[in-house]
Amino acid sequence: MQTTTAPHRRTQRGTRTLAVGVAAATALLALPVLGAAPAAAALPSCTTTDRGAIPAAGRDNHQCVLGSGNQGVAVKALQKSLRDCTKQSISVDGSYGPETRQAVTNVQRKAGLAQDGVYGPKTARAMLWSSGQSCRTYLSML
Repeated sequence: MQTTTAPHRRTQRGTRTLAVGVAAATALLALPVLGAAPAAAALPSCTTTDRGAIPAAGRDNHQCVLGSGNQGVAVKALQKSLRDCTKQSISVDGSYGPETRQAVTNVQRKAGLAQDGVYGPKTARAMLWSSGQSCRTYLSML
């Protein structure tokens, strides 16, 4: 039977403690820094429209985002309102590209919002929405 000396046991404990400490530090480094990601990152993409004009994630769910690369009816509704209500010269093609990003940034700048070019709930509330022959505020559309 093999016996372990006291110094050898201390070395084994020290190695285990070091290994646990390294694993814990690695796990902590893998966690995102609190507040580093924008709140909008947790919201789903807008995939449809509500009330015929407002990009939405579903009926009465306007808590969604659109950004570069998004495509579809929600982007088309956003582009139509940007063109008709803010008089910006952009294509209404359903593709969120550089023109749409710049138009959204312009709305954000005018409203005093953070200018990231990403459409989200704050931008929605700051915009006018194309409704028939007129443009209406977000709240009047609800």
